[in-house]
Amino acid sequence: MKKALSVVLLCASFLSFQALAAPELIAKSTLDFGDFEKTANVEIEGNIQDDVLRLVERGVKEEEADYFVINQVSEDTHKEVLIVSVTLYREFTTDNQKRFENRLG
Repeated sequence: MKKALSVVLLCASFLSFQALAAPELIAKSTLDFGDFEKTANVEIEGNIQDDVLRLVERGVKEEEADYFVINQVSEDTHKEVLIVSVTLYREFTTDNQKRFENRLG
């Protein structure tokens, strides 16, 4: 009985790790040093008083991408709106990169 319960709990813990992480900010120059694929361009609007990075992080958290680059920030003072243009990217890793990252932890 204990063994069966342990197996069930182990399976449940593996399933809980399947959550996707939100995309992270990277510098545009970083794209030259990896294998990245552009997935989308997104315009995010928010309150002119919002912090740009927090606004973007909220705006891309549901996107299926690994990274984002902020292209342009503009504002409409009449409407008090902040507009941020972002490009989303996915990174493709080689087997060597995966082994190296696994060693680092």
